[in-house]
Amino acid sequence: MNPVLLATDGSPAAARATDTAIELAQLLDTELVVVCVWDLCYAIVGLAPIPISGELSKMEEDEARTVAAESAARAAEAGVKARTVVLRGQPVKQICLAAETYDPRFLVVGSHGWGAAKRALLGSVSTAVLHHAKCPVLVVRGEAHDIETTSERRHGEVHA
Repeated sequence: MNPVLLATDGSPAAARATDTAIELAQLLDTELVVVCVWDLCYAIVGLAPIPISGELSKMEEDEARTVAAESAARAAEAGVKARTVVLRGQPVKQICLAAETYDPRFLVVGSHGWGAAKRALLGSVSTAVLHHAKCPVLVVRGEAHDIETTSERRHGEVHA
């Protein structure tokens, strides 16, 4: 049977998507494929983009591997066979390529639940995947608290 594919970035908003993907794989008695995508960090110097540093890129890759392994471990604890796939590149493109490769029964992805203004400024991986993937896509919205925490972390806000 075709697997359930989970695309995760490890954010609090993605935690509910992970839980949902594991539950779906249990119900369908199938494997879970966990995909985590990392991208090279670039800075613009003049008109040309250049990598910020090899060390920073290595940290990004290591973080993606950790996120994927943690999600697979959660699945294993629930009795679901899981494997991890860590890819480098533009997240939407890589997630859609993974969906073509693994031909999942469902592709599960989390959503931060940002409004139209933030989505227009920052983009939405879940919306783009929904429009470009050639398989059924289940978008799982994070909890309101998780969404606020993610937004605050991205903007460096700290509340006591």
